[in-house]
Amino acid sequence: MTKEKLNRLIKKRKGYLTTQDALNEGIHREYLSMFVEEEKLIRTSPGVYQSPGMWEDKLYSYQQKKKRMIYSHETALYLHGLSDRDPIQYSVTLPSGYNTTQIKQNDLVTYTIKPSLIDLGKVLIQTAMGNDIYVYDMERTICDIVRSRSRIDKQIFNDGLKKYAMSSKKNLFNLMRYAKEMGIEKVLKKYMEILL
Repeated sequence: MTKEKLNRLIKKRKGYLTTQDALNEGIHREYLSMFVEEEKLIRTSPGVYQSPGMWEDKLYSYQQKKKRMIYSHETALYLHGLSDRDPIQYSVTLPSGYNTTQIKQNDLVTYTIKPSLIDLGKVLIQTAMGNDIYVYDMERTICDIVRSRSRIDKQIFNDGLKKYAMSSKKNLFNLMRYAKEMGIEKVLKKYMEILL
């Protein structure tokens, strides 16, 4: 009965599963170990499992390990079509004070921001493999790259701003509201005056 329940959960979660997902459904972690031994699941990292034969969805897998991290900066530019460059390393933002040691071990580029701003502009999108991940919307992404411009490749920075300015989906009201909350309103206005 529990094995059937675990099979249904794996199917429901599109082949990905965390220990916490199983525990939330009342499935003891020893069943996960049994599925690994029977080669019905692969343990990709502590607490994260996937069905054998699946391509690993790294964006989804990383976020399952650290639920508080949100894809941002160059990665968010790419996911929103504001950059043609597929990121070599994924950029993530976490609340300041969060321990980033384990995240840096996964070769993720980390940024921090005060906890009151961590959810500003956070949206849910689907990866190319159909899994839901959290990323910042276009306006928050533009604010992030302006705020962190010294750490961003100049070509990616300029292309991102230009593509945003030409986008029919841009929301200038939200852009300026976010910029004000993040304390970069004057700097952002200078860039946008040139492009708009």
